[in-house]
Amino acid sequence: MARRINSLFAVEDTLTAYAVGDGGLVLTSDDGGARWQALDCGVKVNLYTVSFPGQATIGYVCGDAGTILKTEDRGRTWQRLASGVKEDLRVVRFPISPQVGFAAGDAGVVLRTADGGRTWERLVAATSNKIMDMNFPSDETTGYAVGPMGTILKTTTGGSVWFSQSLNIQGLLPGTHITAVHFPADDLVGFATTGSGQVLFTPDGGETWRPLRIEFPLPALYSLDVRHDTMGAFVVGARGTLIATEDGGTTWERLYPGVEADLFSVRFFADGRQGILAGDERTLLYTEDGGSTWAASLLAD
Repeated sequence: MARRINSLFAVEDTLTAYAVGDGGLVLTSDDGGARWQALDCGVKVNLYTVSFPGQATIGYVCGDAGTILKTEDRGRTWQRLASGVKEDLRVVRFPISPQVGFAAGDAGVVLRTADGGRTWERLVAATSNKIMDMNFPSDETTGYAVGPMGTILKTTTGGSVWFSQSLNIQGLLPGTHITAVHFPADDLVGFATTGSGQVLFTPDGGETWRPLRIEFPLPALYSLDVRHDTMGAFVVGARGTLIATEDGGTTWERLYPGVEADLFSVRFFADGRQGILAGDERTLLYTEDGGSTWAASLLAD
């Protein structure tokens, strides 16, 4: 049985969510994460990322050995797409529509499709490091990608050209892994998490990145979700770590979800009250009070 849930996706303006994990695990929830049902995607490889753009009828998942799967019926049936690569794919993003999207992963692989996944073009990404996360905040033109060894890349050309912002990071130890990136409202104000327990912040599209002050030490951080309207944010990481801010990262508090497992993904729904966490040991938790209390989700076999 798969023990690790790697990624969550919350569909905008609904209480529908999807989760993917090791061993071909794909789950869906329609009630804000309280109850989940397994979907049969037809593969047993590890899956690392999921995206249901638009109205969430069409979705994509990616994983080991260049695996890309697509559904056009909310996950009831899946088809395998030809990615043209053998590297593990860690992130998939469709910024606006189900037609134009990006996938990325090991060895600096970045792929782009403009036809709903029928064909994928390999882009030159200016790194040979693994790409762990990617974010296109406003459109299909400007995007960011992050990974090990302080990798932060930016494109303003829809992925055809990428340039490094690693030298723009202040106060970062050499070799630090950048694990996730999120620009909540536009392509200027952004946040990133690191394997050294830091949250990075940029106010200017990555011209400068600096660690935010957090008053307590943290283990590796893996995922973050920032609200576009209030700049409230949640960040998760190793050993059940969950921290939150209500003021864009000026002050942070530690929350206690009640688990010790590593947490790899966090997503909140539009109201800011209902949210979900996922991680190792098949951990799936949900909250209905803005993260103050968490309960184990019910996972149907």
